[in-house]
Amino acid sequence: MARVGFRRSLFEALVAAALLTLLGYPVGWSGSTVLTGLLALALVPVYAVAAWRLGPGRGVIGRRAARVAAWAALFGILSTLVDLAIIRLVPYPLPFPGGDHLVLLLASTLFLTTIVFLPARALINIWIGRHNYLRWRLTLSYVLVSSLAAVVVYAVLGLYIGLISLVQAPPLIEPSRAAERAARALTPAMLDDGVREQSQPLVDALYRGEVRLPVAQGEMLRDAADERPLQGLRRIILLEPSGNVLGSAGRNAPPPGTRLPRDQEVAYTLLLAEVGGGGCANGRPAQGTLADSAACGIVDQRGSLTATVIVETMAAERSAQIGAAVGRIFGMFATSLAAVLGGLVLASVIMLPLAGGIGYWLARRVTRRIERLATATGALASGDLNRQVEVGQEDEIGRLSANFNTMARQLAEREHRLSEAAARAEALLEANRRLVANVSHELRTPLTTLSGYIEALEQEHGDKLPAHDLAVIEGEIQRLTALIEDLFTLARAEARQLPMSVERVDAGARVRHLVETLRPLARRERQIELVSSLPTDLPEVLADQRRLEQVLLNLAHNALRYTPPGGIIAFEGAADDTYVTITVSDTGVGIPAEEQALVFERFYRGDSSRTRESGGAGLGLALVRELVEAMGGSVAADSTPGRGSRFQVRLQRAELEAPNRPAGVPAGAETRHEDARRPAQSHAPRGAD
Repeated sequence: MARVGFRRSLFEALVAAALLTLLGYPVGWSGSTVLTGLLALALVPVYAVAAWRLGPGRGVIGRRAARVAAWAALFGILSTLVDLAIIRLVPYPLPFPGGDHLVLLLASTLFLTTIVFLPARALINIWIGRHNYLRWRLTLSYVLVSSLAAVVVYAVLGLYIGLISLVQAPPLIEPSRAAERAARALTPAMLDDGVREQSQPLVDALYRGEVRLPVAQGEMLRDAADERPLQGLRRIILLEPSGNVLGSAGRNAPPPGTRLPRDQEVAYTLLLAEVGGGGCANGRPAQGTLADSAACGIVDQRGSLTATVIVETMAAERSAQIGAAVGRIFGMFATSLAAVLGGLVLASVIMLPLAGGIGYWLARRVTRRIERLATATGALASGDLNRQVEVGQEDEIGRLSANFNTMARQLAEREHRLSEAAARAEALLEANRRLVANVSHELRTPLTTLSGYIEALEQEHGDKLPAHDLAVIEGEIQRLTALIEDLFTLARAEARQLPMSVERVDAGARVRHLVETLRPLARRERQIELVSSLPTDLPEVLADQRRLEQVLLNLAHNALRYTPPGGIIAFEGAADDTYVTITVSDTGVGIPAEEQALVFERFYRGDSSRTRESGGAGLGLALVRELVEAMGGSVAADSTPGRGSRFQVRLQRAELEAPNRPAGVPAGAETRHEDARRPAQSHAPRGAD
């Protein structure tokens, strides 16, 4: 049999209980104790089937059968506890319907089966959840719901018992039964001459309900009201055969020692005549159909009448009937609810510490696995990609652990591949740096030779050579020399082999000097205005003065190249507690957003041309970044296409210590070669130089 859901398993259990009830109905009336016991034993396989259908679990058949047997025993224990609770809460025999009340009998059976099924379902789910699902929070919910259900169920059960008791035992006792039981209670006193004259207190006690009445053998199951006092009486009168009143109580009761009033004597004449020889008789008013009075004769051992008990009830008063019924219902409800609450409080004192300890142990088993997984994820976040966790059980945490292990392995493999690719790229880049450094170094000598020959030709044959051609040759040699110097400087800076003489430098003065130098050229050739708005108290920075001037010159030439005529190039400065920021902004064409991250790369240019009109080879901004970082600073670019660009150089304030110099380079060492002075039109374009 496969496992089914809660509703279907509950339905199957209810059907089985109903069938057993229908089978037990004729067997119970037949009086066969053997068949009744066999039907009771039939509940065991019903419980076993219900437990199996709720969750057979995994494992060998022996372990599964043992679990089902344990669950079936759980059903049986819960059923027994429910029966004991009902017997304990109700001190008198239950007035459950029988005989012609088969529908009510079935309803009560199904109701009790559901009460047993709910906690069994919760406990089985807790057991199953320990193996397959994370349901410890739901377990707490089950406990709370079960507790609330117990209160509600037993309160409803109290109402149910109260209503059933009204059907089997009306709240107002019948006149004949009241008279019969009063006569039975007074008989010993009437047969004792010494007590006979003192019967008035006993009559008063009967009327007030202060005397527990005796119950005849065989009536225990017939009437649930047999053990309670007389209720709903108008009056009780105890008469001698002569008509004198021995005792009386109630409304308009004649005093003891007198005779009955004339009207009562007339009213009771026929009733007294009926019981003259003993026995009991009912009486009713002339205009009514409901008996409201009864009389019973008390006879001695010789059969002689010694006294007569007259009982008159309020059965004809409907308000009294309703009031007594409501009182009965609420009394049963209050008794049941109080007993349930008391039992829950008592059980909580014992069960809560035990449940708390077991719950903590179970929760600890779950959280320990989660803690291991959290530790592994922390190690993964810190870079330990070889960390693995134990999978354990195949629940949610187990699947999560398995996925984590798979992810960690994949990340480790990808990191290994990326490391290999990065190593290959670094090797290629290092080879490229060495090539650039070697080529630039080797080209410096031929260029120097060419420059020397050009100067010699000018001195010896200056008048015979075309002046324009010589100027072009000299210009190209200067451009090539500047390019080679930039390549050589960039290669050494990237290799962290560029000597630096870091000292206190007045950056504001360097910027103002640069602006004054370039302003006439920018106005004359490009119609561009250079302005400086640096504060006069701008702090000094820690930098190599010559390298800082080279950085500022490259940024200025880059701005001049991409600012149209009529534009403005502004130099600004600001300082905080740690850094001094120099900003070069322009009103040029700007840099596209997708290219802004590439402007500091070597040989990158905003366009694809390498013509003289568009500028240099794309080394200016790459050299700016390397020089600024070598001085312990940083550089950033921000641009809006069509509105211009802003380059920010951040250097440490002079109050701080000088940054570390490249390894193997002594403090104060600096290069001795001169940077070539390049005209404004010969520098790299925006985004490259």
